[in-house]
Amino acid sequence: MKKQTKKLMLLLLLNCAVFISLYFVLAHFSFPVHYVYIAAGVVLGFGFVIYNRGFSGKGVTPDMLPNTMTNEEKEAFLLESKQRLESSRWMLTLIIPLILSLALDMMYLFLLPLLQGMLS
Repeated sequence: MKKQTKKLMLLLLLNCAVFISLYFVLAHFSFPVHYVYIAAGVVLGFGFVIYNRGFSGKGVTPDMLPNTMTNEEKEAFLLESKQRLESSRWMLTLIIPLILSLALDMMYLFLLPLLQGMLS
């Protein structure tokens, strides 16, 4: 693994631990933290997609691009798309913990009582 990938993985794990802990601590004190996490997730998610231009360059080959573009423009477009995706990977270290925190809360609220009801 690349050094940068290891760094992002450690940041993801740290953010997961911090975001999940913070979520449940604030929820325990009756703070409506789910609204904050949903809003932050939506803003970061839209920002990630918009920054990456809707992933329009992901998996594209020069042959797939329009003939109106020169070969240099095609290569520049593909290189820029790849660079944008690489430079925005850090945003996933925030988006994934937000989603995971909300998913764990949903499991705690709905799945756990359902399983307890089935076992008793």
